Amino acid sequence: MKNVFLGSVITMCGVLFLVIVMTLSGKQLRANELRDAVDNALISTVENQFDEKSYDVNNTDEFIADFMQALLVQINSDCSIEIRILNVDQAKGLLSVEVIEHFYHPIGTEGQISVQRTVIMEQYSVSGD
Repeated sequence: MKNVFLGSVITMCGVLFLVIVMTLSGKQLRANELRDAVDNALISTVENQFDEKSYDVNNTDEFIADFMQALLVQINSDCSIEIRILNVDQAKGLLSVEVIEHFYHPIGTEGQISVQRTVIMEQYSVSGD
């Protein structure tokens, strides 16, 4: 009887440890994915506006939509995304956003991660004297 009780306690502790490790590593993986996705989406959006010009962005709404599309293509997690546009100036290449990812931990509780980033495109002018 003593061995059965000891075995069940050790099993419950093992399961608890496994859930804790899964929760912490899952949150860290999601934070890395979100941070990288936001950085890449901001850079690609601003570079498309000024450097590459693979297509034209004519107004601020299209500029924001271009960012949102670039962001959502890169996120592979099962989550919901909330995007807050903090500041935008399409002509100057300024885009400041806060992205909040809502997800569920393995035990069923809701978690969230937020990333706030700002990008400003630097343009160099070459003057021929």
